[in-house]
Amino acid sequence: MSIKISIGRGITLGCLSCLSIVLPAVTFTAWADTGPVTWQKNNSPVETMITGGPWTLEQSGAANGLKSSGYCDANGNQIGNPGTQRMQPYYFPVIVGEGNNLQGYFDWRPKDTDEAVVAANSTDGGYTWNFQQKVLELRTTCPTNVQADPDGDKDNSPDPNNSDNGNDDGQGHSYVALVNGHTYLYTLNRAAGHIDSDPLIIHDLSPTASLPLGSNLPALSDVANPPLQTKGLMNPDGILATIPGTSPLKVIYEQKILSGDNTGATALPVSQQCATTWASYYKANGGLAANDDITYLRLATTTDGITFTDVGPLKGLNDPTTVAANGTRWVATAGTVIQLANGKYGLLYSGGSCIDADSDSFHYIGYAESADLLNWTVINGFDNPIASVAPVTLSLTAGVPVASGGQTQTIPANPAVVGNTMGWFAGRVYGPSATRVDANNITLVFAGYHTPKPKNGLGDYRTIGRVSLHSSVGLGVVGQPGYSASAYAQSCLFDWAEAYYPSLFSPSGASTQTSSAYNYRYYKASNSYVGVSTSNSHVYYQGPDGVIQDVGSLTGWLTTAKCQ
Repeated sequence: MSIKISIGRGITLGCLSCLSIVLPAVTFTAWADTGPVTWQKNNSPVETMITGGPWTLEQSGAANGLKSSGYCDANGNQIGNPGTQRMQPYYFPVIVGEGNNLQGYFDWRPKDTDEAVVAANSTDGGYTWNFQQKVLELRTTCPTNVQADPDGDKDNSPDPNNSDNGNDDGQGHSYVALVNGHTYLYTLNRAAGHIDSDPLIIHDLSPTASLPLGSNLPALSDVANPPLQTKGLMNPDGILATIPGTSPLKVIYEQKILSGDNTGATALPVSQQCATTWASYYKANGGLAANDDITYLRLATTTDGITFTDVGPLKGLNDPTTVAANGTRWVATAGTVIQLANGKYGLLYSGGSCIDADSDSFHYIGYAESADLLNWTVINGFDNPIASVAPVTLSLTAGVPVASGGQTQTIPANPAVVGNTMGWFAGRVYGPSATRVDANNITLVFAGYHTPKPKNGLGDYRTIGRVSLHSSVGLGVVGQPGYSASAYAQSCLFDWAEAYYPSLFSPSGASTQTSSAYNYRYYKASNSYVGVSTSNSHVYYQGPDGVIQDVGSLTGWLTTAKCQ
């Protein structure tokens, strides 16, 4: 069934709260429950490029594997990206927007040297990015720590092209969300003794189009004096998603319990620990160190973006007790929630198993669906992933490697949706951040490593890639399509309207909501709506008579309200 509604000639809608704010000549289609999404690739994954910004791996020969080649000049100053280079070392992408116009937030993290939050935008659907800002940098000093020489010691002379600063533990896992009129940047404090035990740090931004991270954040990180911190989240490793249009706002975040499977109340039997069941495999593969962390994705709610109420762990995505090679033991912080046109939710996520010896959950990008955000059914998992690291063939008994007598099994068992694994994500693939292209297509931006550990591939790690995917089911909201660097300006406009037209918009202080490609506020007392379309950048108003009016361009109103 299709319902065609043409707005702009005084048409009255019977249920604006069902449809939110609507554009002229939009066709809404009511899909039947057509079952789970089948994803197909529209093209092959490619590495993205960035113009400007901080140091990149290949700008001065760093891609030859030297840890800090070209990082600083002779005067001890950092050397930035001199032109357009592969987007390395960037990862944990958080991408918002729609179509070709995207706003990105990234974790820039040279191995053992530095870390910062970087903003960049794209006008070609994520193929190329233009640097905008770098904030909360861990340090600006040049790397001086001597690296081990071929015989394993450190008796070689200092080498400015092959040194580090000892660690890269700054503020990471950034996530930007519009909550009740505030634009919040959430970060993880990676410092030893604080990571995955402290609350997340909250920065209240005042973004503009040219400064999407605002002008009030410090250039250098100061985790000792956080401006705000979350309350109520359990061992948070970061926020994966906020769900537009929910009230109170629903949030998915990751809980990570460090060393949880062999210590304290969460300790598991040795038969359910990777350290024991995979000991022989780890020894035979370079002495891999077992990981004992426990991870869950959890649902929470919030009204202010600061205090959260935990609802419980998401079910069906992972099993912290599995030791099977193709069993998802761990799930990661980053991902994307998709509101499908059939009323269900989709989730792009990443996962991993004992085979990875790492709770960072980077073996594959998967997809799952849910009707309630708590109970999930995996559609694309370990053996039929959206994307996967390099395939591996093992001899297994009960899912665990054995020296002889096992059954040969290749993981993944079936080709990934995006096609063959490429070298730049052969070691890690994770952090899927999707944006809507149209009713059936998305742009998927993600991170890849050439090797599982950066130390084994210093010339090719933390790479931002992109691919386009087609959905068999109609797409509603993908991630946060209504949010952009102009969200603060729109919030400013709504606040101005409340103050300037109190009889039209009351009571004041209504929360900003997102539905489809629109940001809006509803005022119960005056029974009115005001909203902005991100598709045509016009402002819309509906009063108690139910008539939607296009009241002009957003740019004009921002000028009038002095919100630019």
